[in-house]
Amino acid sequence: MTVNSLAYKDIQGLLPRRFKNSHKGQYGKVLVVGGDAGMGGAAILTSESALMSGAGLITLLTKKENVTASLLRLPEVMTYDISNFIKFCSYFEGIDTVVCGVGFGDSEWSKEAFIKTIECCKDKHINLIIDAGALRLLSKINTENTQLPKNLILTPHPGEAADLLNRSVKYVQENRISCAKELNEKFKAHVILKGYQTIIFSNKIYKCQEGGPELAIPGSGDVLAGLISSMVSQNINIEDACRIAVAVHGKAGNDYRDEYGEIGLKSSELIQNIRKRINL
Repeated sequence: MTVNSLAYKDIQGLLPRRFKNSHKGQYGKVLVVGGDAGMGGAAILTSESALMSGAGLITLLTKKENVTASLLRLPEVMTYDISNFIKFCSYFEGIDTVVCGVGFGDSEWSKEAFIKTIECCKDKHINLIIDAGALRLLSKINTENTQLPKNLILTPHPGEAADLLNRSVKYVQENRISCAKELNEKFKAHVILKGYQTIIFSNKIYKCQEGGPELAIPGSGDVLAGLISSMVSQNINIEDACRIAVAVHGKAGNDYRDEYGEIGLKSSELIQNIRKRINL
């Protein structure tokens, strides 16, 4: 297998640019489904990342206790209380890309939100990014009996990849490229295997040279998921969107490291660095 090196300089020509005569509807509609009890911050970070990396419209479906916090931090994001799932699929109308799983747990709410999201994305042919807690739930369902959406992106860290493949984390870390390939084949998905030198397994294989231990922080993956969703929704093909997101995310971490060092980065600061990189 040929593995291509990926750096920020490789994607600079692919970064989205805006027409002078444009409106928000031209830059994609992102839907975030996440934020179980005590984990609302993850979904808010994903929404903020999508917003500040250029998505035109962002909607968050979350638990009731997270709505006020989301609206206070991000009044630009349309935030809805999903206490039941009666009209759940109506929120998917006109959506380009969905991020599912940020701030998910093992509760019945998370499980139902996950299954309903798969059904809605499949029915409406929507791009779907499965991240975080939803990856744990995906590892527990019979994928042979559950048809997944065609435009699927999986973003596991090594522990989540180990669950999905029924292997040890040690095995995944020692066989990162072959494990990404196995996930690609098993789920018919574009795969981003996070960690040092993140692997992208799509039509081609990429190993990212950007980023380091400064990114080993709470919320880093949530920020990456929002960034991917923004790129995909701005009508960039999925492979290029994954390349852009991973490279920009890593380079934004490098920017912090170069100024301060490897310790102390907050995910909200990482989003600010991402915005700067996208606008260069």
